[in-house]
Amino acid sequence: MAVTPGTSSSQSGVQLTFGTAVAAGTTIQLADTSGNVVATFVTAKMTASLVYSSFEIRDGEDYTVYTGGTADVGAGLGDGTLDGAQEQGTVTAGEYTAARGPGSR
Repeated sequence: MAVTPGTSSSQSGVQLTFGTAVAAGTTIQLADTSGNVVATFVTAKMTASLVYSSFEIRDGEDYTVYTGGTADVGAGLGDGTLDGAQEQGTVTAGEYTAARGPGSR
C-alpha cells in the first residue's frame, strides 16, 4: 500500500499508480512541464506504485511519468535522461487517491 505525505507536510509529492506492475530494474523518471527530469529511480523489485515527496515538487503542478531512459543511480535517487524513455502519463502534485496515476487522466 502506498503511503502519501500528511496534510501537515511542508512539501508536496506525487503518487504514481501503474496500470500493470513494472519489473525490478526498471528506470522510472519524473519530468516537469518543461521536460526537466526532477527525479530518477531504478526499481529494486516489482513495483505497482510509487510515492515521491520532495521540496522540488510543486503542489498543483503537473509531472510526466516515464519508464526507461538512462539512469545513473547508486542507491535510491540518481540522475538520468529521457533518451529512449516511454511516457506513461501525467500526475498532478498534491493529488493523492488510490485511483490516481498514469493513464487515469
